[in-house]
Amino acid sequence: MEYERLELFQPHYGTVNIYRIGDTLVDTGHPCPESRKSVREALDGPLAGIDRVVLTHPHIDHVGGCLTIDDLSALPVTVFEGTDEILRSFESYLRDAREEMATFGSGLTDGEPQVDDRYFPVDIEYATDDVEVEQVASAGDTVSVGPYDCEVIHTPGHSQQHMSLYHESSGVMLSGDIVSTNGHFMYGPLHWDIGAYKTGLKRIRECEPELLLPGHGDPMDDPAERVEDALEKAERAEQAVLSVVREQGPIPAHDLAVEALEATETTVQFLTNVASAYAIHLAEAGEIEVERRPYVVARPR
Repeated sequence: MEYERLELFQPHYGTVNIYRIGDTLVDTGHPCPESRKSVREALDGPLAGIDRVVLTHPHIDHVGGCLTIDDLSALPVTVFEGTDEILRSFESYLRDAREEMATFGSGLTDGEPQVDDRYFPVDIEYATDDVEVEQVASAGDTVSVGPYDCEVIHTPGHSQQHMSLYHESSGVMLSGDIVSTNGHFMYGPLHWDIGAYKTGLKRIRECEPELLLPGHGDPMDDPAERVEDALEKAERAEQAVLSVVREQGPIPAHDLAVEALEATETTVQFLTNVASAYAIHLAEAGEIEVERRPYVVARPR
C-alpha cells in the first residue's frame, strides 16, 4: 500500500497523523487553529485532489478537520457504525465528554474541576449538518481506501466506534488509536472499555499485519511485538490497580494513578483518567467497588 503521512499539531498531546492514500484522506486532525491552518494549506499541496474521507473513530483529534474545514465537510465520509450519530450531535458529545473528564479529574485542583477548553473547544461552530456520511461500515465490511479494498476490523476499547482497516495483500493496517506509541491504553472519553480494548488488540493479532499505520507516532513495522507488549501492559496495569485498592482501602483515582500507574506531576492528569477506567472495569467485573461522584473513589469489595 502506498501512503503519505502528515503529522498535525494538537494541544498538549503531541501530534496526530492523517494519511493520504490515493484520493482518500484517513482522519482529519484536531479543530485547533494550528491544525486547521496546516490542513487548509495541504489541500493546495500534498492533499490536493482528495475526494473522500475515512474516519477511524469519532474523537476530536481525528474528526475535527471534517467538522470545521469547508472543503472537507463537503466530501463523502465513511465511518464505523455509531460514529454517524456522534457526528450529527457533536456538540452534545463534547459536553458529555467534558463532564466525564471533569468528574474523573476532580480532586486534582482546588475548587471546581477544570476541563481543557483548548482541547475540547465548545466555542466554535461544527459542521454537523454538512458532513455527508456515505458509508456506515460494520465489522467484516469492505471499505475503499484510495485504490485499495480494505477489510473493516472492529477494534474497540479506545472507542466503541473504532475501526482498523486491513489491506491483506500488502499486510498494512490503518490502526487508529488502538495501539499506542508507548504500548499503554489510551483513554478516550465516554466510549472506552478496558475489556473491549484487549479484545481489539487480539483481533489485530489474529490478522497478523506486517505494518501498522497508527493515529499517533511513526509507522510500526513490528505489529506482533507491539500488540503483545500492549496486552501485557494492560494486564499489569489492571493487577496493579487491583493490588493497590485491596492493600490501601478506599482511594481516589488521582492517588490511584500515582500509586498504581506511577503517575508524575506531569502525567497525573491524564493517568487519573486511565486509573478511573481501570477501576471502573474492575468494578464491573465484581473485583472492587467504585463511587463516581463527586470523583472516582475505588474501594475493596
